[in-house]
Amino acid sequence: MAKLTVYARQSMLLLALVIGVLFFLLPIYASTVFALQDVDGNYSLDPIGRAFQNEEITKSLLLTLRISVFTVILTLLVLIPTVAWLHIVVPSARKFVEFLSLLPLVIPPIVQGVGFLYSMPNFLKSTPYALVFAYMILALPFTYRALDASFSTIDVRTLYEASLTLGAKWRTLIFRILIPNVRTGIFAATFLILALVLGEFAYASLLLWDTFPTVLAVAGMADASAAVALSVLSLLGVWLALNVINLLNKSNRAIVNVGVR
Repeated sequence: MAKLTVYARQSMLLLALVIGVLFFLLPIYASTVFALQDVDGNYSLDPIGRAFQNEEITKSLLLTLRISVFTVILTLLVLIPTVAWLHIVVPSARKFVEFLSLLPLVIPPIVQGVGFLYSMPNFLKSTPYALVFAYMILALPFTYRALDASFSTIDVRTLYEASLTLGAKWRTLIFRILIPNVRTGIFAATFLILALVLGEFAYASLLLWDTFPTVLAVAGMADASAAVALSVLSLLGVWLALNVINLLNKSNRAIVNVGVR
């Protein structure tokens, strides 16, 4: 009877895994077939070529990548010292900050976009890089939790007290002691920001900036196959970025383990 119960649990787990994989793979497969298959049933890469021949799409993609890089840098510069300060100085305030970080999920993006539009300085309204600050807010619920979970796995207080005893400054504590120990959270936050910026539509559309998602939506009205093909490529690009980040994380762990030995 016990063996049957274990077998039933394993079967249910395998069934749930298969359903989950199909849930993600079937839309990608259908999109790929729609994008690359012509009316005669033959497959061709012409839609991808047409997509990259569109200068607006390539310019918007490069702009979105630059925005994502700036968003990653600014978010990490703000959040890493903040999360470290919360863990070291005021750990009792973590619950309150965690609640504040959830607000971007509660407030609709349209409301956030209008408030952001009327509150930003005039010099920012003339540049698409104003979206960096908007995307920082949108990514806050995910990036804060990724970093906070990573900081929770180490004894930050002991590291802080030991560094003070040895005469280390706050900058040394952050860049040479804490960051090497929370690389997993940093890589996770980086990936989440990249995925969000490459797919965010509401803010860019409301603020009338031609980012990759907005241009892709307009291009899809004229050439749906090219737009869908480029969407699939962007999804594969995010997947490759995730694997690169995972490899970097594993290599860093290996280096740390070798150094410890």
